[in-house]
Amino acid sequence: MRGIHLVHTAALLLAVSFLTSCDQSIDPVIGEDRPFTIWGYLDAHADTQRVRVFSIEERLGVDRAGPIDAMVTSTNLTTGESHTWIDREITYSDSSVGHVFEAAFRAQYEERYRLSVRRSDGAESSAEVTIPPSVKVELTDERNRVIVPVQIHGKPPNLVDATVIYDAITLPPANPWPPGSVTPPSVRLPVEVPYSGKEEPTANGWRYELKLRDDFAIVQEQFELSCLSPDHIALRRIYFQFLAADEQWAPPNDSFDPNLLIEPGTFSNVENGYGFFGGGYTVSTHWIPTEIILRNIGYRTAGPCPNSPQNTPDCQLPPEPCLDRDG
Repeated sequence: MRGIHLVHTAALLLAVSFLTSCDQSIDPVIGEDRPFTIWGYLDAHADTQRVRVFSIEERLGVDRAGPIDAMVTSTNLTTGESHTWIDREITYSDSSVGHVFEAAFRAQYEERYRLSVRRSDGAESSAEVTIPPSVKVELTDERNRVIVPVQIHGKPPNLVDATVIYDAITLPPANPWPPGSVTPPSVRLPVEVPYSGKEEPTANGWRYELKLRDDFAIVQEQFELSCLSPDHIALRRIYFQFLAADEQWAPPNDSFDPNLLIEPGTFSNVENGYGFFGGGYTVSTHWIPTEIILRNIGYRTAGPCPNSPQNTPDCQLPPEPCLDRDG
């Protein structure tokens, strides 16, 4: 058994992805006196913090090019340290414009912060968050198991979007039959398997059991849906990751559905405003099972015909890429 400190990855600004992945036009609000909508979170593993700010005028979720009447500041309520954030106007791929404010600092574990967005006339929206404690993850003999126990030491209030990612790739036969046949190129297809809600509490944290053989059926299904052979799959690496989040990350129905969360007031901790401002950090670890375990699960580890072509199913080409199911 060995302890593994997680490799930290820079999390995408989840709140920004909510807004850019769906229609930003929300029902008009007549006579609305709340000044701002705020989406973002403080990331304990990032050196630069980001938050997206909407000015509530005639509509809640419509950005316009040009300066925005907003001053964004944050204060560490534990130490008193404060920062003034800088507005970065961003044009997205659909030509929409967003105001993403940035500040260069790292949020500290178990410290409380207040974010304030103030208009020139004094109107203000704000939110407070506490960064969760640090966690450590321990994998037990992960390279030699088809069921991998994962122990999370430490208890952040919420574990969000726990996911296993299988970085899979097609592995065509080394010597396809009949001789001279064209071997199709390898195709890489990472497959995500959700594990949220499958954790079990322990005395000092949480525990997962990652069932690699059961998950392989999902990997095969996704390859078939992508018109790729489910019989010639190799595995490059396995990733396990989640977001350790503060107590306020509790969406309706335990679902981070962008089309639901974008609705005003559905999921919000912003005072005198709309949106959500949280605290957390993404953690990730990875490994690759031994060849014996990979073969036991069903993955290919090398071309099945290393010496000479043979007229057997294992040595034949994967099926040709399929058309859409209606044609």
